[in-house]
Amino acid sequence: MSRRLLISRPGHIYLATYSSSSSSTIPKITLDLDLPFAGNPSWIAVSPTDPRLLYAVNESGSSLHLFELDLASSKLTQIAQRDNASKGVCHLEFNKQGTLLLGSSYEQGAIDIWNTEDPREPQLATTMPSKDPVVDAGRVPHAHQAVVDPTGRFFVVNDLGTDSMLVLDALRPHVPVVRRVTVESGSGPRHGVFYPGAAEGEEREAATHYFLLCETSNRVEVFRLKYREADIEFTPAGSYSTFVSDGDGEKGGVPKRGAFAAAGEIVLSRDSRHLYTSNRLTTDPTETIAHFRIVTAAAAEEDDDDKEGGGLRLELVGETSTRGKHPRMFSLSRDGSELFVGNQEGEWAVVVLRRREDGTLEEEPVAGILMEDIVKGSDGDDERGPMFVLEVE
Repeated sequence: MSRRLLISRPGHIYLATYSSSSSSTIPKITLDLDLPFAGNPSWIAVSPTDPRLLYAVNESGSSLHLFELDLASSKLTQIAQRDNASKGVCHLEFNKQGTLLLGSSYEQGAIDIWNTEDPREPQLATTMPSKDPVVDAGRVPHAHQAVVDPTGRFFVVNDLGTDSMLVLDALRPHVPVVRRVTVESGSGPRHGVFYPGAAEGEEREAATHYFLLCETSNRVEVFRLKYREADIEFTPAGSYSTFVSDGDGEKGGVPKRGAFAAAGEIVLSRDSRHLYTSNRLTTDPTETIAHFRIVTAAAAEEDDDDKEGGGLRLELVGETSTRGKHPRMFSLSRDGSELFVGNQEGEWAVVVLRRREDGTLEEEPVAGILMEDIVKGSDGDDERGPMFVLEVE
């Protein structure tokens, strides 16, 4: 089966092709396009109304770029650029209708709200700080991600610097913050997902839980949700390490992975039965994707822990090597059968891991790109590997 991938790293956006294999050697992914980019396109969002339109951040600058994708000819053509974005935006998220696009600025601690009713002419509607001057006094904000909820009404913005989550109401003028939820100081909220997820084209009235990946504590914080008339209430319902425990330390054991270990990405499977996170900046020779099984009350016979968790708990099944270092972002294939990982460092720049029927990941990648084949090491070129990888139609 042939797949097309969109891959980006500092200075480059790539289109690639590969076919899965069960051979003993790792087949190489073929690069079909290497498009120079003046900056760091660390996140790319696909328009919900037109999959040919791709919006790219420039994390090392303050611009938003719009490209038109032609897969048949392996071309990406820039059709718009806006230079009034906040500096250091590292994530983009659309509402379901594709009329709003939120950019999260790590560097400025700000949220850009773009009007994309005309998807080819994005207009910056407003920029708001992610920090509350009173509640967050003395903290340096770092907005890291906006996540749209299944109803399509609310966004949740995770702010790593203020240890908080902001709930924004997209149905009200200027998309105001209607609730702030704080987590334990020093946790570093990075990315999150709503549970259960909605499959493509499927409508859901509400989510029951929110899984928050915290970068500096290397934990998944689980929250039970209750929808109010104009916001969402968050109740803590469990906390889980992203590392297999070594039996030492607090909270069931803290693994000896180094003082700078930092969780990266969190992804929910299409059937909402499995959760995956990336572990980065450890002392291990290669780093890992952690796999959690989501255990519901019915499966666990509603024991006391599950009642406290709102009928849900996470079970860490294991970790699988990414064959590289610093896996900042990864994503699932469109059919959910494979997982694409980008490594910023190490031997392999990209690997494709196959998912078994039970949600576990096969140890041997089915395809990949060697770092030496994608990072040329030319003078003045940023030698960091891929920060983004996504299957495109």
